[in-house]
Amino acid sequence: MRDHRMLVVASVAYAVGLGVLVAGPWGEDLNDLTVRCYTFFRYDWPIAPGWALPHHYGVLLNMVLFVPVGALLVTLLRWKWWAAVLVAGLCSAAIEVVQAQWLLERIGSVDDVVANTVGAALGAFGALALTLRRRHRSRRAGRPGWPRPR
Repeated sequence: MRDHRMLVVASVAYAVGLGVLVAGPWGEDLNDLTVRCYTFFRYDWPIAPGWALPHHYGVLLNMVLFVPVGALLVTLLRWKWWAAVLVAGLCSAAIEVVQAQWLLERIGSVDDVVANTVGAALGAFGALALTLRRRHRSRRAGRPGWPRPR
């Protein structure tokens, strides 16, 4: 029960942070972040492939931003993975429409919707895999003759 409460608190904090991030006038700062990531992984700590450009880091950051959305919808609300991905994609599309129409510093992009939806799918599949693993372990632990997990 304590873990559930902590998950709810973390979810609310994440939702507030996400709202501030997508609604705030941070467009130029976020673009700078993608260039700093590119520079860091290309030159300071050269592990990035040669073809990776700043735009790719923007896509990656958008994916990472929505991984918790998919994971939380599956884990906390116990939605099916496909429903979590669908709702996350629709929320992302709504955010991009608002950014394109009303936030002058931000640019709405179909690429962002795709990246956010893929991130939510990764989160949903990860949460589903963990749920199935826990379920499998608890079933195995309850059967006579099966060794209990350590």
